[in-house]
Amino acid sequence: MTTMPGSRQHRHGTLLRAATITWLLLISAAVVIDHVALSGLAAQVETNAPGLQVAVLEKRLAELVQQVEQAQQQPDALPQARYEVEHQALEQRLNAIEQALGSRPTADNLLPLQARIEQLEMRLSAPRPAPPTTPRPRTAAPAKPKLAEPPFRVIGAELRAGEQFLSILPSDSGALSQVRLLRPGEAETGWHLETIEGNAAVFRNGDDTRRLPVPAQ
Repeated sequence: MTTMPGSRQHRHGTLLRAATITWLLLISAAVVIDHVALSGLAAQVETNAPGLQVAVLEKRLAELVQQVEQAQQQPDALPQARYEVEHQALEQRLNAIEQALGSRPTADNLLPLQARIEQLEMRLSAPRPAPPTTPRPRTAAPAKPKLAEPPFRVIGAELRAGEQFLSILPSDSGALSQVRLLRPGEAETGWHLETIEGNAAVFRNGDDTRRLPVPAQ
């Protein structure tokens, strides 16, 4: 039996079309499978990414809170310049955390973290407490030295031969026999009679000058 040339060409074209359709079906199936796999992977990443992000941010925030507490517990003598530098560094770290939160839509599991950051911002914005002033101990005023009392008392003054004399008597005695007369320039137990001025006698005892009254005769 003899095969016609036209019949052979028709059969070849049919096989070619069948092969092409099969190849296209295989390509389409591979594309669909890849799409499904990529969609599942994307969904898995979308599900796990917020949790991982929250864990990372919470760790950073815990470190930040610890630094804030350490800064607030610094001694009162901490220099103001150093305090301002540390305060600025903490604010920069806060801004970095806020930017990380703002790059994703706020989910329910990010709300508590956002609240903690806001509380931390309030603590950072609060003015630094002034160091307590230590009251200076009150220095007691130096007690005035008690003026020494003369060991005698003045009982009068008299004029003899145109010269003034002062009559004195020991403080612990009342006997007239112990009366002594002093003229200006003389001394009695360290008390020097400087002068007699009317009704007062001026004595000098070391650096102290005293005016003792002279009873009227």
